[in-house]
Amino acid sequence: MSDSEIGTATATEPSTARQQAIDSARSWLLVALGVCMLTTIWGVIFTFTVYAGRLSTAFDLTGLQASSVFSITTAVFLVSGGVFGVVAARFPLRPVVAAAGVGLAVAAAGLGAVDSYVGVIAAFALLGTAGGTAFIVVVSLVPQWFDAHEGTAMGITMAGNGLGVLIVPFAWLWLFDRVDFPTAFAAVAGAAAVVVILSSLVFRRPPGHSETTSTVGVDWLRRRLADRSFVGAALGYGLLWGWYYVLSSQLVDILTGNGVDAAVAAGAFGIVGGVSIVARVGGGFVGDRLGARNVFAACVALTAACVLVLPAVGSRPALYAVLVGFGIGNGTLAALWSPIVLTRFGSENATATVGLLNTSTAGAAFLSPLAISALRGVTGGYTVPLVALALVTAVGVALFHWGTAPASERGVLERAFRIASD
Repeated sequence: MSDSEIGTATATEPSTARQQAIDSARSWLLVALGVCMLTTIWGVIFTFTVYAGRLSTAFDLTGLQASSVFSITTAVFLVSGGVFGVVAARFPLRPVVAAAGVGLAVAAAGLGAVDSYVGVIAAFALLGTAGGTAFIVVVSLVPQWFDAHEGTAMGITMAGNGLGVLIVPFAWLWLFDRVDFPTAFAAVAGAAAVVVILSSLVFRRPPGHSETTSTVGVDWLRRRLADRSFVGAALGYGLLWGWYYVLSSQLVDILTGNGVDAAVAAGAFGIVGGVSIVARVGGGFVGDRLGARNVFAACVALTAACVLVLPAVGSRPALYAVLVGFGIGNGTLAALWSPIVLTRFGSENATATVGLLNTSTAGAAFLSPLAISALRGVTGGYTVPLVALALVTAVGVALFHWGTAPASERGVLERAFRIASD
């Protein structure tokens, strides 16, 4: 065989290996592990409201201190997860995932060894860092292993978030009847650690993909942040998620102010979570067939419309219709954003790219509820704040849609924006 023939054969081997790996049984194994990881991670971090009282009693925390624990955990989850996503792109995934699992295990055991507010903060900060890192790896890796079924695979994977919020609270309540809080926390967080560590044995990038120190660094980061499309997509992504953090913290107040029974209002966000599980799978399936960007934009528009009419919701039929709309929006957004981003900006250095996008939601998580509360104090009600939130959501999806548009569409969208601004 000649040198040229050898070179051709060598060049085609990675391509052939990749074709055999994509949409394979291993791909779906990663989806199954991703569901388990997200279920346990979401279950220990984002069911905080279930165990906040137990945490306060166990460590003699004030209400403000307990709230700050969740705020810090969420901030670390979003920001550190994004930052570590960039760092993780410089290394093979297996040790990164294993390190995240070890971090969860240390946090699980560490809470039982502390007796102060500072110690609690340290344990939960580690929990957020490890959980955020594992989350970024999952949402960036799964799309790389699929082609024809990318949206469906991500929808199933992201259903783990909803499952965690629905299932793990029952585990908390069962444990609270039998053991003290530190032991219960060690059991739930320890289960997450075991799942993540076991998953690390399987997690790796598909053949033909590499993220090395030569491609991910300061120069790469500078190029990303100098890309108008990427910055627009990142800014829009943060803006279009603001509604979720407002509802997660103030939905009960909004609904009771509308005359909805307090017991019904208290269970409203659970309905959103339940619907979102179905929407994550269904949204991915529909996105594969109708185009992920268009389905994503339509569901954000639905969410903005639900925010807009929320101040007028007073009857149960109207309430349930709006909650279903929020659930559809939440599930579809969670399922499709990562495939859209990686399709537009490339799957090379996917962990770093997705990590940067994820950090943009940190600002929304903190600023949106504060801004809505401040505007409510000025206007005396939720009508004006929620109208403003609906407009911000619409601006967010417009920016994200423009930033993730292929080159063939971007010129048309830019002309449309110029006409609208004139």
